[in-house]
Amino acid sequence: MLTRSGLGAALAAVVLAGCGVWWRYEELVVLAAATLTAVVVAVWSARTPHTAVITRHVHSPRVARGDRIRVIYRAGNTGRRATPPVVLIDTCDAAETRSPIAGVPPGLTIETVGLIGTRRRGVFDLGPATIERVDPFGLAVGRRADAAVGSIIVHPRIHALHGPHGAMHTVEDEAVMRRAASDPLSGFVSLRDYVDGDDPRLIHWPTTARMGTLMVREHIELRRPEFTVVLDTAGSVAGSEDFEEMVDVAASIAVHAISSGVSVMLRTTSRRSPGSTRRVDRDTEVLDMLTPVSQVESDESLSLAEVFHGGVDHTMIAFVTGPDGPSTTLSRSDKLSVIRVGAGAVAAPGVALAVDDAAEFADRWRPWH
Repeated sequence: MLTRSGLGAALAAVVLAGCGVWWRYEELVVLAAATLTAVVVAVWSARTPHTAVITRHVHSPRVARGDRIRVIYRAGNTGRRATPPVVLIDTCDAAETRSPIAGVPPGLTIETVGLIGTRRRGVFDLGPATIERVDPFGLAVGRRADAAVGSIIVHPRIHALHGPHGAMHTVEDEAVMRRAASDPLSGFVSLRDYVDGDDPRLIHWPTTARMGTLMVREHIELRRPEFTVVLDTAGSVAGSEDFEEMVDVAASIAVHAISSGVSVMLRTTSRRSPGSTRRVDRDTEVLDMLTPVSQVESDESLSLAEVFHGGVDHTMIAFVTGPDGPSTTLSRSDKLSVIRVGAGAVAAPGVALAVDDAAEFADRWRPWH
């Protein structure tokens, strides 16, 4: 393929040849022939196969959204002649990087680092790559495809949050939650007067005999605080870019809860990817659960009542939605903190916090306390 310079040279050769024949100037014909020869040689040179073996090595197969993928390209020359310089073009999710690879002397291997940007979550193919070779005069370019393909996982970006805030502050303050229990094996607290409905097994007979009235043992159940992060996946609440910010916020809250020692669960309103009803214990679980989540239509969306069909007595909820959300709500507003994320998000009754993106959410996390 001719470059712009090569195309100009070819046109110039045609014009010179025409003028030389028309005006009978042999010098112009000779100049045209020389120019055309240079173009032909350039095309031949650019199309000559590149003999170096180029391999791709990914620094890390997992990157956060917005980070660049660091790729190391190794070019080894097993031939007897030095290979010419080339440009290696690699792609991932429509993002492209051009990495110049210098000429490789015989018997040697050189390395070049390429950086490919990321813009959304998911599992993407890295490659195939294209090896581009330009002739020394810049008149022609030849390309050869390299079919090798790698795999990259782009997960949500975690923003560092500091200190307990919002609904999670309530949970952390109540690090030990108590409720009356009839289980004789639960923790003993005190004695109290018997009331109708109490379990007769809890009657403390020595005290009853001494006091002359029925006395029962009161117990408590000690349990770890629970906190649930719910991501609103309804397509009506946010655009695709805002949804990526929403996922980052949900991931950041969940990871912060884990690091704070809070029992956290991660749910979504998507029937296809509803999350898990069990406790999430590791950061990688949060990332793996949220990486494939996408927005859904209304008929594939769950209401909060469906998500918490077993009740919300023992959990606090952070509901991350878009600027046009929430798509659903609960009657127990004391259990729910709604966070709007996206360009133009505004506060409203029932909305605890409204931010444009995940970075702003992290900045406002402390003042939200």
